[in-house]
Amino acid sequence: MQFEIDNQTLKDLAIFQNGANQSIRALFDCAQTLKGQEKFNNIFNNPLTNPDEIQQRIDAFSYFQKTDIEFVIDRVACDFADFYLMQYGKPRAFPKMLNLLNRVTHVFYKESEYYVIQQGVRSILELLNKLSEFTNATNSGTLPKLLKDIHTSITQILDDKDFETVKQLTVKENLSALNITYADYLFRHLKRDSIKALLDIVYQLDVYTSVSLQGKRLGFSLPVINNGGKKILYIEGLFHPFIHNPVINDIEFDNARNICFVTGTNMAGKSTLLKAIGVSVYLSQLGFPVPAAYMETSTFKGLFTTINLSDDIQLGHSHFYSEVLRVKHVAQKLNESQDMLVIFDELFRGTNVKDAYDASLLIISAFSKLKNTFFVISTHIVEVAKDLVHTPNINFKYMETSFNNETPTYSYQLKDGITDERLGLWIVKNEGIVELIDKAMGNK
Repeated sequence: MQFEIDNQTLKDLAIFQNGANQSIRALFDCAQTLKGQEKFNNIFNNPLTNPDEIQQRIDAFSYFQKTDIEFVIDRVACDFADFYLMQYGKPRAFPKMLNLLNRVTHVFYKESEYYVIQQGVRSILELLNKLSEFTNATNSGTLPKLLKDIHTSITQILDDKDFETVKQLTVKENLSALNITYADYLFRHLKRDSIKALLDIVYQLDVYTSVSLQGKRLGFSLPVINNGGKKILYIEGLFHPFIHNPVINDIEFDNARNICFVTGTNMAGKSTLLKAIGVSVYLSQLGFPVPAAYMETSTFKGLFTTINLSDDIQLGHSHFYSEVLRVKHVAQKLNESQDMLVIFDELFRGTNVKDAYDASLLIISAFSKLKNTFFVISTHIVEVAKDLVHTPNINFKYMETSFNNETPTYSYQLKDGITDERLGLWIVKNEGIVELIDKAMGNK
């Protein structure tokens, strides 16, 4: 089953890019090879929904983080090996009787063609040696399933009798024309599919090792997948990876408390918190490290956010109508599957306070009846929270703001409860707008 997500959510969470040219993808895009980068992109663009598949990927990342096993790859060798395999023309078996007459090679190949074959053979021999070193350094019995399958595939191919001769070539400094032509015939004709399979394994290992290492560098942790049937999302030490020296927070959901209602003043950190939750869930569905000290979660079938929604000038939609259509779109998705995470930041900010209050109360009350979806909703209309305070499955939180000598300070810390703090009027007064208007009147 495909993980449900849309462009609005990808944009909100900067999965691929935001206005500052930052992206979550770029944090992990460290594969050493071109084809490794392609494989990484394919993995990163397609979150999983099967908990067993996610767990297998987590186990692979965990193995490389906990062991000293390295898989350092020569990017040039990999790229050239791919180029070499794509060359047309049927490989020729080099006659043994010409072993001493290497100069006649040009009879079989043009000079440029032979150079590609020579370098291609050397590149593949180098990769075969790396794969052999990997299998020798790892014990199949202690490997997680995904890596065990890779180990078995490498061993089965390299143990093939046709590879016996080329195994000896991996440690040979100077290769004769006979060696090269024999290996070329083996690599591009007899065992072409096997070589392609080994190259694909190289790219898989490239991704697993690079993501594992980068996760440790970033201070991320691998998620724990709860496959016990109970819906849960529990995060300790959550932070947003784009924030320097971020303040950490804890989040907890289950079927009994599946709605987190966040209040707080402008600039208190609500939007950043909501984005951090969304980013963590996206990464956890990939089996990737997440920006938190600890994360335990069941799997989701989809993720939808509404954080940076704009009006649609081309369609003539106001900001409020765009918000209404967005809520409708999410409601339609919830009719297809309720096993989602849904995030709304400042619901119905595009209309007057009375309509925003009525619409927010109506929609959140409806959402509260859906127990198999987790919701995170923030609002600047505190009265909505107070009217919902007796709804048992809503967990009320607020982002703290305090005043020090009439100046607001933000802890960016999530607290239990509902806040009455308001900051809008203070911001207007602090900017001296009224004084500027009075001064303009005096200059008439």
